[in-house]
Amino acid sequence: MTRARTVVTAFLAVGLTMAVLAPRTAAAAAPDEKLNDEGVELRRKGDDRGALEAFKKAYDMTHSPRATAQLGLVYQALGRWELAGPLVEKALQSPSDGWVKKYQPQLQDALSTIRQHLARIELTGEPAGAEVIVNGVSSGKLPLPGALTVSIGTVDLQVRAEGYQPDIRKVNLGAYQYEHIFVRLDKVPDAPRAVVIEHPQVDDSHPSPPPPAVTPSAREAPAGVSPRAIVKWSALGLGAAGVATGVVATILHESKISDFNKAAGGSCQDRGGTAVDKTENPNTDCQSALDGANSARTWQIVGFVAGGALAATWLVLQLTEPDDASGTKVGWSCLPSLTTPGAACAVRF
Repeated sequence: MTRARTVVTAFLAVGLTMAVLAPRTAAAAAPDEKLNDEGVELRRKGDDRGALEAFKKAYDMTHSPRATAQLGLVYQALGRWELAGPLVEKALQSPSDGWVKKYQPQLQDALSTIRQHLARIELTGEPAGAEVIVNGVSSGKLPLPGALTVSIGTVDLQVRAEGYQPDIRKVNLGAYQYEHIFVRLDKVPDAPRAVVIEHPQVDDSHPSPPPPAVTPSAREAPAGVSPRAIVKWSALGLGAAGVATGVVATILHESKISDFNKAAGGSCQDRGGTAVDKTENPNTDCQSALDGANSARTWQIVGFVAGGALAATWLVLQLTEPDDASGTKVGWSCLPSLTTPGAACAVRF
């Protein structure tokens, strides 16, 4: 059924392309006709991206029904369903226009096909003024005037506002699906305030007695945990966490690569970060798997590099440990081994 729909869409695009090539008199030509003709010719040659630029210029110039419809149709060809639908629908709202009237059945068929690739999200929440970002593109601020039209598949949704923790989520939507999502952002915790302690003024006319001399017993008293020990063992703990992050990211990366290879019937291809299917058109399922794989790869590198650096920091601090209060040096000791070739190393107390 999908293949049949694709064939019908292709015939429709070709039919509309051939139709707009009909000769027109110079007197009846609109200001955007030359750009529309240029875009049509580029589409006939298979250059949909080049045609997109021409149709954009024509649309910005006059917003005529024909330019509006042609821009929507080229978005359809490029798989940008969420942009194609409103444009074709807007063109059909001018039934008295000669061009729209002539090709109204074809435009209705195109709109029907486009709607099979669309879903809607009604997003409400707090605080007012929070920015809504859909698939990396800003889509307005809360409260939104209405539901958002999006392409089916995985939708990356983000709501953010200054002074609040952002809400980031992925939503999987099917054709004609209507999803209501409520978001309430949590405020960022306030930083602790600095406390100023006022010291009493010292009367110089009555000098304070000198501090008592440090006796051996005072020197031997425990002074708590040293900053060096805190840094050393913190580095070891964070290094282990970094390595664990790298391992988890490695497993997730392999899983996402497998998803990418299976998506769209195994036809996904990476074009410099843009995932396309066997028709060389962007594919949301392929793109979602590719983005997940790239993100996991980044965490894999960060985890292993950070873990290795922190582990090396711990090792350097351990090997250069100074004498403790009792005069015993804590560190590594390496001596010739009598049982195995080389030297045996161990922690020395």
